[in-house]
Amino acid sequence: VFVDTPGLKDSVRPAVEVLKMIADWLEMKYREGALLTGVIFTHEMINHRLRNSLLESLDIFCCICGNKAARRVRLVTTMWDQVKNPRAAEHTVSELEKNLWKPLLDAGARHMQFENSKQSAWSIIKDLGVEREALLLQEELVEAGKHLYETFAGRALYLQLQKLSQEELR
Repeated sequence: VFVDTPGLKDSVRPAVEVLKMIADWLEMKYREGALLTGVIFTHEMINHRLRNSLLESLDIFCCICGNKAARRVRLVTTMWDQVKNPRAAEHTVSELEKNLWKPLLDAGARHMQFENSKQSAWSIIKDLGVEREALLLQEELVEAGKHLYETFAGRALYLQLQKLSQEELR
């Protein structure tokens, strides 16, 4: 089963609604005994600027997955066929790997490049293997009995929203 979710910051839905939708689905699947083989985080290479929204989305994503499940994460760069400046794109990847993605990579996640082909897609899927792992958010919601706002992901989103509202007041 493949599940595609809206992005936390690039969606027309509010981030709170998106996180709740993801959390509800993950909780339901965990209660049914279904563990995930992997989680894929995509990043389009057509925009070389690293925006704050990427950092904020990645922060929440890390809180959803947790360190233990990081080895089940693939950080996938996409849209390479539309890249106009390959050197700038490679520089962006290097910056991502050295900075924003570093905690996930250090915890066992891997960067892969999607080459816009069926073969490339299956290569990414096969790289995940067959092992399954609970995500931190699933354990927090089910095993620890926390409410979404009490989880690492919920608190990270709350802090982001609080920061945004303080900036708007200025």
